[in-house]
Amino acid sequence: MLFRTANLSQLDDFDAIIDVRTPAEFAEDHIPGAINCPVFSNEERIVVGTLYKQVSPFEARKVGAALVAKNIAHHLETRFCDYEKNLKPLIYCWRGGQRRDEHHFGAGRLVGA
Repeated sequence: MLFRTANLSQLDDFDAIIDVRTPAEFAEDHIPGAINCPVFSNEERIVVGTLYKQVSPFEARKVGAALVAKNIAHHLETRFCDYEKNLKPLIYCWRGGQRRDEHHFGAGRLVGA
């Protein structure tokens, strides 16, 4: 899969613009035309963030990776089940980037965390 940075003038180059932030973050602001496919619900983001600050980043990543895998599976089984193999999506987060990266790699970031 090709990863690259895109700017606003390139949005038409993509078949879908996918915002992986929580529904609350998406409701606050998003790229026009984007669809919300959150890797965390609003509540899940709070749980993972609390674990990160109060327990450890590693524990938060373990819990987060499991939630991300579950939520991505849901999106694949529902929203993306009819998409063609050659779909060219723009996936964005606008925050730290970990959620965007998890959308690409699933639980891959857990290794060596």
